[in-house]
Amino acid sequence: MAVSIAEPAPRPSATRAPATPGTGRRASREAGFTLLELLVSLTIVAILALAQAAPFQRTLSSREHAEQAMERSNAARLTLQRLAEELSGAVPLPGERGRFVLIDRTFDRPASELSFTTTTARKVRAGPQDPFEIVRYRVEAGEPDARGALLVKEQLPSVATEGTPFTANVVLEDVAAFTVRVLPDRGEWLATWQSGEGGVRIPRAVELQLTLADGSADPPVYRLLVDLPMGGSPKS
Repeated sequence: MAVSIAEPAPRPSATRAPATPGTGRRASREAGFTLLELLVSLTIVAILALAQAAPFQRTLSSREHAEQAMERSNAARLTLQRLAEELSGAVPLPGERGRFVLIDRTFDRPASELSFTTTTARKVRAGPQDPFEIVRYRVEAGEPDARGALLVKEQLPSVATEGTPFTANVVLEDVAAFTVRVLPDRGEWLATWQSGEGGVRIPRAVELQLTLADGSADPPVYRLLVDLPMGGSPKS
């Protein structure tokens, strides 16, 4: 018996579609960014970074200004407190050099010059110490580019020989105003006064006022009222 074997049918030949112009460029663009797109992206990122950095920079600047204001406030309060301690120990001594003297030195800024003898001043000289020290506070011009003047303290032992120079130290910078008033006994506060007026050798009270230049139109003012234990009219 004859067996017939069927031959396989021929496979259709695969045909490729003709390449369309630009197909390769589109594939390349879909695979990455163009230089223009990259530049635009970097610009947007930079703008967003700057927008985030600006509030942070303002926060740092505000913090720095607050710290500087705190430092000025502490320095002003400490200076007034030390001056008040010295005034609380003010004593009358005979002689011109040991008198309590207040002079109004206002010229280009409110300023006072205050001189007195005290038992509570911190010693600035080595060797044997005198229990009485003559101290003087005055305002001195600062550097040309400084915001304010200098508050200078001069000190000298009461037993120092005539002609001995005072030891001077700057106790505070950037001073916009330093004014002092005294209440001799009763009545009005005076900006100029010296021992012996009205029979009073030491005033009953002293008002201290200090202003530091901080670059603003209305800087803070620090005030302190000091009662002097030995002040007022002598008891009969």
